[in-house]
Amino acid sequence: MNFSGAYQLETFAHNHDFLHIDCTDLHGTDCVLTHQSARIINQRIRLLGPRGIHFIDSGDYHYMTKLWTDKIKEPFTLVLVDHHTDMQLPQVRYALTCGDWVDAVIRENRYLKKVIIIGPHREAYKDVPLPYLSKVSTVSPTDFRLLLRGKVPLRETGPIYLSIDKDVLDPSSAVTNWDQGHMTLAELHRLVTLLMDTKQMIGIDVCGEFATMHSLFEAEHAATIDSLANETILDAVNG
Repeated sequence: MNFSGAYQLETFAHNHDFLHIDCTDLHGTDCVLTHQSARIINQRIRLLGPRGIHFIDSGDYHYMTKLWTDKIKEPFTLVLVDHHTDMQLPQVRYALTCGDWVDAVIRENRYLKKVIIIGPHREAYKDVPLPYLSKVSTVSPTDFRLLLRGKVPLRETGPIYLSIDKDVLDPSSAVTNWDQGHMTLAELHRLVTLLMDTKQMIGIDVCGEFATMHSLFEAEHAATIDSLANETILDAVNG
């Protein structure tokens, strides 16, 4: 899904098997999605289901996960790998934003069983509203390391939808327009591989592309790093 033009510089996206959905002509999409633009986007993806892997541009457009998960018609768990919870109280009335879309999924999707969040800094968990604590679980850094070593499983069973924001990665592994975490690309690859091997995967989306306001030299450098990260995720998905 092309909102910013970042994928034009990323070599992984130059693949004839990919379907490119151009959204660069839309207004009301940058961080905040208006109802009018949501209707247009839903029309453009109406023939596509939640299955497969969806690259949804920078973290400014992470609200696209809600539009993709709206298509799921069976009980599922959302696994969010992100440096932020994206669970702030609604910031803009009558609009969906990149900071509150998880809140909207919990409130509106009757098929959602649970949200499992991996990667935010400890302070971010304060964004989880008290009424949602029964439906949201977090994976601590210690449990994450044990998970990667196969010592502990994710407790949820059944179908999952996986949403990855590359801002969970350390700055050497991805270039994003948000503050970033400390996960390595090798750890993310291992996590995706484990989830693919042990869970019934409905679909996956990936965001966290670089900001396009860079100079051309900076943009090309950022695109090289982000393209490698996306290729690594694809490698884990394809096994």
